[in-house]
Amino acid sequence: MRTLIIATDLGQASRNAVTQGVALARDLNAEALLVHAWQPTQITVMDATIMLSAERVAGHANDLRRQLDAIADQQRERWPKVSARLLDGDIEEVIAALVTETGAEMVVVGTSLPRLVTRILGSEAQKIIRAVRCPVLVVHEQD
Repeated sequence: MRTLIIATDLGQASRNAVTQGVALARDLNAEALLVHAWQPTQITVMDATIMLSAERVAGHANDLRRQLDAIADQQRERWPKVSARLLDGDIEEVIAALVTETGAEMVVVGTSLPRLVTRILGSEAQKIIRAVRCPVLVVHEQD
């Protein structure tokens, strides 16, 4: 295996997926690519969409990049072949494109216990599973 993509929401819910994904990459001598996807131009809350200024978007992107880089730096202590990418767009679309671009053989995603909204709309993990054409390892949040 050459490349393993690990999707992270930068929070507690995906921490176990990152840890397990990097351990798997190490065991397989593969590159571990940590990925966080976001929608930079707007925030939708209920039925209202708020457009963000370019300055605010850049500031938020820098903050996300710092968080992602900190996670990658921490994981490099366990496996040096860890890199990170902050991507713009829907998680399932950017992950599917990245699988094609990199030739990744597997995607690792985290999931937590389903909530009502997740049951209605579907989880990010479910969206990724449907979008990619490679195995997806779903790692549950630690208790």
